[in-house]
Amino acid sequence: MDTATPESLFTLELIAWIKDNIPMLNNMEVSFDQFNNGELAISCPLEPNINDKGTAFGGSIAALATICGWLFTTLHARTRVQDCAAVIADSQLTYHAPGKGRISARCSANVPDTFFDRLNERRNAKLELTVELYSTGKEGKSPVNIATYKGIYVATP
Repeated sequence: MDTATPESLFTLELIAWIKDNIPMLNNMEVSFDQFNNGELAISCPLEPNINDKGTAFGGSIAALATICGWLFTTLHARTRVQDCAAVIADSQLTYHAPGKGRISARCSANVPDTFFDRLNERRNAKLELTVELYSTGKEGKSPVNIATYKGIYVATP
């Protein structure tokens, strides 16, 4: 069994590969901020993701959430199967407030043993995740929770 951790697989090479293969993320100016203590955080600035109302575009929020969950799934799956692929199977996004500054997506979850067991058996493995989305407001203010995303991902060896 591999001794890799999801955090150890969060490398500059992987980030470059993602940006090369999903060009929309470059237009969004997505930053892959950190994967620490089991929490993945990615973000993007408001300006290239703005709508006609001067707030964060819903499609950008959805894309950021989807990528965050996909990467979380991919990193965990690759601790067992190096060339594992992950896809989104279902999602739901609930908006709470407009995004008025930098948008961040954060995902942390206890990945069940059944996910890893199925991958070890070279079978598809399902992972249900919640991604919380935040926006920074005026300087000195705490981030505001602007949306909650729930996604079901499937990792395929």
